Formats: sequence, C-alpha cells, structure tokens
Amino acid sequence: MNPQIQKVTDYVETHLDDNFDVTLLAKLAGYSPYHFCRVFKLHIGESVMSYATRLKLERAATQLSFENSSMIEVALDAGYQTPTGFLKAFKTRFNTTPTNFKKGMQVLFTEYKGLEMNKAEIVKRDEVHVVYTSELGNYEKSSEIAWKKLSEAMYDLENVFAKNPPSIEMNLSEDNAEALGICHDDPKEADEENVRYDASIAWADEEIKELGTYGFETKSIAGGRYAKTTYKGGEEASEDAWYGLYAWVEKNGYTFRDEPPFEKYINAWNETDTSKIETEIYVPIV
Repeated sequence: MNPQIQKVTDYVETHLDDNFDVTLLAKLAGYSPYHFCRVFKLHIGESVMSYATRLKLERAATQLSFENSSMIEVALDAGYQTPTGFLKAFKTRFNTTPTNFKKGMQVLFTEYKGLEMNKAEIVKRDEVHVVYTSELGNYEKSSEIAWKKLSEAMYDLENVFAKNPPSIEMNLSEDNAEALGICHDDPKEADEENVRYDASIAWADEEIKELGTYGFETKSIAGGRYAKTTYKGGEEASEDAWYGLYAWVEKNGYTFRDEPPFEKYINAWNETDTSKIETEIYVPIV
C-alpha cells in the first residue's frame, strides 16, 4: 500500500469517533486536497468518507455481535442521529437489518459455545512496538503479500546496514521476535476486497524506533488483559478457535475491549506443514 495513504487509513481506523475533514486528511498524507481524494480512491477503491462510514458500520456490527449496547447507542456510535438512517445504511452494507444480524450472530455463537475450549485463559500482555506492512483485499492473498513484503524488507537489512549502520546495537533474531498478524475485519463477514491485514514483527522498543528511521512503518499494540487460546492447523482449525474463543469470552461474562484482536505465530518461521503450524489468538478484554 502507498505509505502516504496508509497513514490516512491508520488514522481513520484509530479515530472513528472523530468528524473527518478531507483537508486535514490530505495534509496528513502529504497531498494537495485537489489530488488526495483521487489518489485515495485509486489505492483503496472507495472515497475516504465512504471508507470511514464503512468502518463505522462494521464496528457497529461488532457491537451488535458482542456487546449489550442498545440499538440507539450503536447508531449514535456509528454517527447516525436517527435509527432510520442507521437502519438504512446498515441494511445497504450487510443486506439485512441490525436486528436480524444480531439474531444470526447469536445463533452462530450458540453453536460455538458447545466447543470445549480447554486451552482458553486470561493473560496480561505488555504494550509492544512493531514494524508492519498493511495490505487490503482477499484474506489469503493480502496476508501472504503483507508477509512477503515485510520479510523481503527485513532480509535486505544486512545490505542497508552495511551502507548506513544503525546508531544502536541491533538484535533482530527470530528468538527475540514476535510475529503478529492483525486482521482488522472478519474475513467471513467483510467484503473480500475490503479485508485489512497487518503483518507485524515486535522487537525491543529501541530497535523498533531505530527501524523507523530506515523507512519502516511502526506502531504499538496495546497491552492489558487478553483472552487467549492456541490452535494447530489451517483454515478450519482457525475458524473453530476464533469463534470458540469469542463464545468462551461471552459465556464467562467478560467484556470485549475496543482494540483489534491478533494472532501470534509460534513456529511459522520454519514450519512448512500447515497442519503443524501453532498459532496463539489474543482477544482484548476489559
């Protein structure tokens, strides 16, 4: 993704309660307002305002699925002053009413509540800083492309450091790293072309800061309490683990926190057999 446009998508994602001003967003991207809207649509496939509206509606869908907020509260959070406006926009986006969407998710979670989540637990994580690459589109393709780009950039660091040595000692070994995948949208619910995925690697804070001076995109992943589980295998095992953990959180009365969940890849560095890849899921809770 164009790094200048990525700055805007990151800003919008983390400021959904703001009233967005195109001039401000254009300045953030480093473009003239005359060109910004066209460049944004070229890369994202929709206008910046449509992008923000879609993310607000998708957040509303999450609230309907996992929270006990009233329909009025959800509508206001999504930026709609009347239930009618929210109902119309939601139905256009999801092809169903908010009420029917909520009922459908309740049925789904009832099915997954029957799964045995023997490995589910509550853990506390510290805030970590990461270098990352974002991609937009089909989950399988976007995640593969994001990791390929980030990996290639990391492999090239030896040449980069040879020409421009870092100002601190860098220990960027796999043993000191966390490989984290952040999928901001449920691939089962979001439009295929709109799934947002971040390939991220966490190292020590000072090393991430130093990598930022070499042009890497950096950000933090919030610390705090998380519901955690582990699974091995591919797509089917992943779906059972994700929905099973969400159902476990609800069943045990925990409240979801407004931060993105993520996966931590334990042995993906060296394992080529998908059935043997071990993955941890972290869902933020209050």
